[in-house]
Order: sequence, then structure tokens, then C-alpha cells
Amino acid sequence: MSILNGSQVCARKSPVGGIGLFAEEDVEGECLRVTRKQIYNLETCLELKSQLDKDKEEPVVQQVLKYYSKVHNETRFLIAYMIGFEVLRRKGELKDHPELSEYLQLLLSTTVDNLAFEEDALLESYYEIEPGNALVNMSIKEVQSDEFEELSAYISDTWQVSIPGCDIRRLTAAVRSRTLEIPKIDEDGDYYVQISLVPGLDFANHDNARQNATFDVDPDTNEIVLKTTTTVAAGSEIFISYTPYEDMTRMFVTYGFIPCSNGLKAVDIPFWGYFHFEDSEELTEYLFEQQQPNNLQLILEYKDGKLEDLWLNMASNYSFAGFIQKDSIQTVMENASEEQIDRALIKLIGLVDKSFAERIPKLDQFNDFCEKYEAENGTCNIQQLVQLQLEVYRKYREKYASIAKHLDSDSLYDLVMIEGDEWVDYRLPPVYNFLTRDLERH
Repeated sequence: MSILNGSQVCARKSPVGGIGLFAEEDVEGECLRVTRKQIYNLETCLELKSQLDKDKEEPVVQQVLKYYSKVHNETRFLIAYMIGFEVLRRKGELKDHPELSEYLQLLLSTTVDNLAFEEDALLESYYEIEPGNALVNMSIKEVQSDEFEELSAYISDTWQVSIPGCDIRRLTAAVRSRTLEIPKIDEDGDYYVQISLVPGLDFANHDNARQNATFDVDPDTNEIVLKTTTTVAAGSEIFISYTPYEDMTRMFVTYGFIPCSNGLKAVDIPFWGYFHFEDSEELTEYLFEQQQPNNLQLILEYKDGKLEDLWLNMASNYSFAGFIQKDSIQTVMENASEEQIDRALIKLIGLVDKSFAERIPKLDQFNDFCEKYEAENGTCNIQQLVQLQLEVYRKYREKYASIAKHLDSDSLYDLVMIEGDEWVDYRLPPVYNFLTRDLERH
């Protein structure tokens, strides 16, 4: 890619999958600088739009934005901008913007191993086994929707330009997978992040355990600078961190991979309302009224690519309170004794074990089906998520079995974590089984 010319890095096939960023020579410190003009975020795209749509009776980018950006978030707007720019490229109107043209072609050649091109029937089969995950549900809805084909038809009718729905889908998945959160400082000196596409830097793979580089904004030039944190030998891969807190489902749905590097990760499992036992429906409705999550978050510890340990993270999660008394959460927690809380948690972890025992055979069967499945018009990436869930469920059952015979207030906390507050913000939004799964797309 031309943007890497003259830098100390190059892009090539990575042993960890896809394309990676590698040191051309021994590098210590700055190794890549991307100018503001080469970065695509809402600010720079607005400036580009003003140039490209100037004096046009039918401003292409503006009309695509109006048509596509019904859900208001930064990533969605950025996708709309890229689709609008692609319309202009196919109309032959980006000749004065060769770097943008090159980048659009790169996005269209990007393969993301997530659910974007899964076959509908495969996703529906998975949903029958594992409903209730907000991110997976949104992906299923997007696969099942006609929005890409409808946008393709709109573009064809309006500008007589052919962009197949599959190209728009690929562009959308590529933008989501390549965006980075770039730190910025506002006029008051407060930090915020800009969702940005940074050509060149976005070749760098994520690995929190092997991270050997960071990126930041040069406040004097507004350029984004990639710097190694140690000496990286020539030919070695440069790794960055997309996020310090790895939510496994989010990583898979967004980036198309499930990280297994050393360290802690998180995964949310829909539980309340999805595992049926005595009073389960009543308890689920109680949690809904009390605005408590119906998901359970597990913190996973990986070592040498394998799941070494896990804990049920109950920090700021009082969904067990209904086992004590169906009153307001505040009232229950203020009046409950430690013994009552421990008994409620013991009951919960036993039910979770039964839930996983029920799910494992179904997922095993689906995993076997995936092994033999030959997608005619799509992919079978859902198997990544299935295998993660099987690994997590089995590890939980193994750990529960090891403490079940002597389960008390001490051994309980070998499995339950109550000080995982830093992970709370990464919990998935709840999807209650008595409400629709028809969520807004992200």
C-alpha cells in the first residue's frame, strides 16, 4: 500500500491470520506516521464530502448519508461515507484522490471471518440453540435484512452505478473491523476518542499479550504516530491493542477472530429466561423490573492458547437477589445477611452448571454439523463461537464439580468473582426472552 512507502514497516501475510504489519528493519520508537489528510473519521470525511459534493445538483455522499444513516452512531456514519465515496469512485470522480481510491479497493478486498456472509439457515439453527446474545442477534438481523440490496438498488436508480449488495456488505464488515479508537483532547483539555480508519496502521494485528507498539496523536500536527515500545527486530510482526478488555463475542462479531493470547478475557452468557427451572419466568420478570442483567459474565484466563481458569463475575450484578426476596434490589441487599447472599449464590452457580450440562450436547451436535457443512453461498464462521462456548461450558462444569462436594462460603468464591468491576462496562445489553430480538443494528 502506497501509504507505507518510506516508512519502516510493510504489510504482508501474518502467521496469526490475514495481513499483519512487520518491521522492515530493526525498529525502536516511531515507525509509521499517518497524516491527518490520510485519516478517515467524521471530521475529515465531512471535509472530503464538502469538496466532492460541491456545486452538484445531486450531492452523492450527502444523499447516501441521508439514506443509510438511520441509526446514529459514529461507525454507521463512517460506513455511509465510505459507501458514498465508493459510488463516486465507480462514477470515475475520484481521480484527484488516488489514496482514497486505493483504500476503497483495499476495503472491498478485505475478508472478515465473522457472521457477515453466513447463510441464513445456519444462523437460524444456531439461534435455536443459543438465543439471547444481543451482538449475535444483531448480526443475524443484518444477514436476514434486505438493506444492502435495497441500498444497491437505490444507488443504481439514482446514479446508474452498479454496486452489488454483496460489495456493500463486504465494505460494511471491513470498515467495522478496521476502525480504531483514536484518543483526542478537546478545547477544555478533556480526552475523548474518535472512531477512525487509519490506512497503514489498520494492518496491525491485535494481541494484548504480545503488544509491542502503541499509537497516539501528535498534538502539534494531528498526525497519528505508531511507536514500538521495545526494539522490534527486522522481519518481526508489530502488534497493537484494539482494546485492553477483550469481550470474546464482541471481538468475534467485529473483527472475525476470538483472541486466545495469555491474560484475562470476558464472555457473556444469556441465562435468566433461557434456562428453565422452577420460578424461572417469574424471576426473569423480576430482574427486568429491577433493571438487572439477564446475562452472566464469565472472566476467562488463558495461558498458552488454552482456557486455564474462569470465574463468574458478579460485580454489580444482583440478579441472584430474587432467591432471597422479591423486593427492590436495594432493600434486599441492605437487609440480607452474608449467609443468605452466599446461599443464593450457591443456588445460582448450581443452576448455571445444569444449564451448561443441557447446552453442551446440543452444541456438540451443531459443531459436528459445522464440520461437515459446505456453504454454497457463504461461510461457516459461527463454528468459532460454538467451539468457544463448548470450551467455556466444559471448563465451568469441571471447576464446579471440583468444589461441589464441599461447597460452602469459602469454596464458593473459588468460582465467583465479586471484584471484577473493571469488566462491568463490557457486559452485553440484555435481551429478555419475553421481548423481541428485533434490535437496532449497530
